[in-house]
Amino acid sequence: MSVPASSPSCAGALQRLADADARRSGARWLSLSPERSHAHTLEAIGRELWSGGADPRAAEALADGLATIEAAMRRSFPRNVFGDLDLLAGSLWRGALAAGEGAVAHLRAQCMRVAALQELFGEATAIRFRYVHDFVYGFDWAKWVARDPANRAHVGPFSPEFLATMEHRGHELLVLIDGGHDPKYPPLPDERPRNPFGFSREPDAEIALHRQLAHRRLIPVEAWCVRGRARWDLPFAQLRREHAARLGLADGDPAGLAPLRGV
Repeated sequence: MSVPASSPSCAGALQRLADADARRSGARWLSLSPERSHAHTLEAIGRELWSGGADPRAAEALADGLATIEAAMRRSFPRNVFGDLDLLAGSLWRGALAAGEGAVAHLRAQCMRVAALQELFGEATAIRFRYVHDFVYGFDWAKWVARDPANRAHVGPFSPEFLATMEHRGHELLVLIDGGHDPKYPPLPDERPRNPFGFSREPDAEIALHRQLAHRRLIPVEAWCVRGRARWDLPFAQLRREHAARLGLADGDPAGLAPLRGV
């Protein structure tokens, strides 16, 4: 069932997103879009998704799910910088449409999975990554696909299959950290964020590096567009390290620990 985006029933979903935007805690996230400095609000994303009409029940399920996801991100990654959620929302929406009569149940389940991933990789656990960037902008996904493109190239960065892979990886990391013997993922001695990347991920460094990568079209996932491109066929992790080195951001920290500045 489709209804015009201006109808009262679809407007209800947009109002839920506007309410979530109003409840937002913390500063607005930045965008890696070449056309704007800050990420779209949830309401703006919904308006673009549903401009041609939408099933109001599914739209409300996505609205609730996006609000839950953003809240989980802000709670788990309070130091996060970039936060384009357009393609994530678009991918969840298209997955729901493909589910047919099961669209609402599909959306609820997948949104809860994405929110749970934020809790798994953020400050609530021993993993303690600082940003959502490697998930939202596809660095984790591109690396995973490149290991077995024959079987994985068809899998999207926010698909159920990749979300399951991330869940498994998160629990693997927790076991690795708890073992206390891995030099790349040791237990953290205090509340500092984890940095296993070999280059600075302090906020100023993160902004400079990722804006340069975006300018050179070296971000795997164009998360700032609801129908953005997602590609894995470049060595994105290596290219990011190389650009970090050129910017003087390489820190050579073998223990994977971020400095305490700004904590």
